[in-house]
Amino acid sequence: MYKWLSLIVGFLYIAFGIFVVAYRYSRIIESNIAYPLGGLLVVYGVFRFVRAIIALRNDD
Repeated sequence: MYKWLSLIVGFLYIAFGIFVVAYRYSRIIESNIAYPLGGLLVVYGVFRFVRAIIALRNDD
């Protein structure tokens, strides 16, 4: 169960990172902060996603 949840959370981090970069022109986050924050979220999401896939493959 934890491995599937980690897979879903990794996908959500990737989606939120893309969302932050896509809506960088809003008044909430300025563009000079949105690019590094969005990039960091995407990288961390990919890390969690890949780690969950490796754990699921080793489980079988």
